[in-house]
Amino acid sequence: MIREGVVVRSVGGVFTVLTGENKTVCFAPKKIRFHDMDVTVGDRVTYSPLSHGKGVIENVLPRRNKLARPEIANVDVCFVVLACEPQPDLYLCDKVLINCFREHIEPVVVVNKTDLSSATVTEAQANYAKVADIVCVSALDDSAQKLTRYLEGGRTACFAGQSAVGKTSLLNALLPDLQDKTGGISAKSGRGTHTTRHSSMHRVGDGFVVDTCGFSLCELQNIRSDELRLYLDDFVTVGAGCRFSSCTHTAEPECAVKAAVQRGELDKGRYERYVEEFRELVELEKNQY
Repeated sequence: MIREGVVVRSVGGVFTVLTGENKTVCFAPKKIRFHDMDVTVGDRVTYSPLSHGKGVIENVLPRRNKLARPEIANVDVCFVVLACEPQPDLYLCDKVLINCFREHIEPVVVVNKTDLSSATVTEAQANYAKVADIVCVSALDDSAQKLTRYLEGGRTACFAGQSAVGKTSLLNALLPDLQDKTGGISAKSGRGTHTTRHSSMHRVGDGFVVDTCGFSLCELQNIRSDELRLYLDDFVTVGAGCRFSSCTHTAEPECAVKAAVQRGELDKGRYERYVEEFRELVELEKNQY
């Protein structure tokens, strides 16, 4: 009898599928694993049960979305984690937010380690208060419980951000029984050390949280340079006043976005990172042809 469930863990081509409260270890045939619809955590799949709690995945059901880094499907919310240590990489944060908006995922900027410093809170508010909720937490108290409201209604959330910003610590705070190994800052590089080696989903209330491998880079997914501006909500609002409807907010005259930056109504650093992202995409497009 064919059953349906959600992939909650993927390790070395072996998938754990959750149906109700029951978990089944499943394998995927080559026709699925080497197809465009390869199985990933978050996928809803159909499978045929075998003996001894095992099964074979028959099909991957249509996805609402899919992120490449972290690799996860059918995400509703992305907790983009920043912290005072390591130094916040807002360029990475910008890219994650842009990918979220393109994939119709609600981004929530989570400022962790607020017990150490409030400077990152101020920085996050200056850059992102107009485009996303900002939640301040610390893994040392119960403030991580603020995140559970974003999971209501059976929603699925993932964590994204630099290594060592505290993604796993926050997950541990939401799921005390998990207690995954946490890493720290490398004394040599000043960067975070990776602690999560695979992706897995965990139930929190009636929703799910995905624990994903840490990463320090994130490429914009399938976005053209001339449409990049459409994924920055604060730019879209101000850009309605530009002289040209197709203004990229870079070299065009009478640009309302550039004027807003000069007046201090839009964050200058956020605008400069946008210009760098725009130029990166232009260069990639040149190299394609």
